[in-house]
Amino acid sequence: MTQAALHQSPGKLYLNLAAILRGRLQGGDWAPGDRLPTITELGQIYGVAAVTVRQAIAILEEEGYLRRQQGLGTFVTEKAAQPTRFAVGLDWPALIDMITKTTPRLLHKEAVTDLPRHAPDDGMPAPAYHYLRRVNALEGRDCLITDAYIDARLYARAPERFDRETIIPLIEGMGDVTIARCRQVLTIGQANLEDAALLGVPVNTPMGCIRRILTAPNGTILYFNDVAYRGDLVRFQIDLVPER
Repeated sequence: MTQAALHQSPGKLYLNLAAILRGRLQGGDWAPGDRLPTITELGQIYGVAAVTVRQAIAILEEEGYLRRQQGLGTFVTEKAAQPTRFAVGLDWPALIDMITKTTPRLLHKEAVTDLPRHAPDDGMPAPAYHYLRRVNALEGRDCLITDAYIDARLYARAPERFDRETIIPLIEGMGDVTIARCRQVLTIGQANLEDAALLGVPVNTPMGCIRRILTAPNGTILYFNDVAYRGDLVRFQIDLVPER
């Protein structure tokens, strides 16, 4: 990203710079053990003040990508070469593994009767839902935002647990509830002002957006969830075998 593009990007300048440096670290521009350019040098490269560089580096140090050594400089850690990412689950065990890595924090909840607009073949709405908006953290860092709708009949059975635990394993653990289908749709979006503030990323940062819908055998939507992941933490891999 050029100096002009950096300064023209919406949002706080130090967050934009942190995103640029994070991308370079994850892309291998600096290997583990390398010393970063100095504060002054980075300021000259990106046309920003020293305080902006320090704020950006502090974020990456907190995330574990960098470490500062007094009198020696700032160095790249091993984590930069192997960043923690969410692999989009393509089977049930992979999905459960992905969603149970995070710790949710409740922001808002309310009883509702309508789901967001969705396709007719997604399933049949239940009579009522309980809506939860939450931010989930991975290794202590806020990384995704969820807008979840739980069939009110299920939510009433364990409201406190639904508020604080990951939801799909909780539903799966209800012995008399059968999940007949889990539909996932992945799209790429951008962080709006609210989401950017919650996750500490620049506005318009790429986001991996997954709509996840669980339905019962009769087609009733038990769980409807829109999840927005930080784009730098999402990995999507499918191995295709060519026909012979």
